[in-house]
Amino acid sequence: MTEKGSSAHSTSSGDPKLDRRYAWAEAAFKEGDPKAAIEILDQTLAEAYGFTAAWHLYGLAQEALGHNEEAATAWRQCLVLDPADHFGARLDLARVGAMPAEEATSENFSGTLFDGYADRFDSHLTEALQYRAPALLKEALGRICALTSRSFRFETVFDLGCGTGLMGEAIRAETGFLAGCDLSPRMIERARAKTKADGAPLYDKLAVAGLTSFLASRPDKSADLVIAADVFVYLGDLGAAFAQSARVLQPGGLFAFTVQSHSGEGVIVGEDRRFAHADLWLREKLHEARLRPLRIEEASTRQDRDRPVPGLLVVAERG
Repeated sequence: MTEKGSSAHSTSSGDPKLDRRYAWAEAAFKEGDPKAAIEILDQTLAEAYGFTAAWHLYGLAQEALGHNEEAATAWRQCLVLDPADHFGARLDLARVGAMPAEEATSENFSGTLFDGYADRFDSHLTEALQYRAPALLKEALGRICALTSRSFRFETVFDLGCGTGLMGEAIRAETGFLAGCDLSPRMIERARAKTKADGAPLYDKLAVAGLTSFLASRPDKSADLVIAADVFVYLGDLGAAFAQSARVLQPGGLFAFTVQSHSGEGVIVGEDRRFAHADLWLREKLHEARLRPLRIEEASTRQDRDRPVPGLLVVAERG
């Protein structure tokens, strides 16, 4: 399923007549007629060359016809018009091999996407997609603590890409101070509204921020656990996130996360516009950040079209 972000400055041409044409093209594309969509978009773009949404749809329609070079040209035009990439054009370029996946992260697209998803996020994940990353991560941490004779309690926890707080709800009983960050203001609003059993806020601190910038603002050796439940599927190059996580962890602190995976090498962007990271690539990046893997295991955290999505669950330790 292709998800499309939006931004006020690029979803409209400024001309109602051309916006109607765009809507017709979008309907034709969704009904399985990309050729008709292209014909309508050719007319639209001839009159509104700066219509970013139309360029993005034009690329999708060209891709559907097997014209990847034409699709890539359209998506590059999206980036010229909207360098902030609210439509995720970088992800599409990476999908067709026109950009290295590690360079395709688009924080603006992710933030906008989840702003529109916040109200139905919890129910859609847990019911439709059978999402279980928080439960799997908590179980894995419990096993690690038991095997290494650690207390299953973490005085300070940083929840990266916390969303509406599903991971926070899962780990709260084992946490002293819980801080979370997310790119989406509406997701943070939902997390801020959640409370513990005693009525106190679920999170002690919440920030609207990218996870790497959030970590960069934290002091050295200030956390006992850094956790990221299905967040790295929206990041290509994880090197900075791993390095910052290692920096903020106490010696012996734990870094736990899930990713989507694939059987090849390196990093790819899948048809779902999410990043998938290979096992060996993750191990190399953890080693570079001086994080020692304690457990790397196959784990599917959600369903897609009634099939488990391949993934990995990782728990690493700062030496």
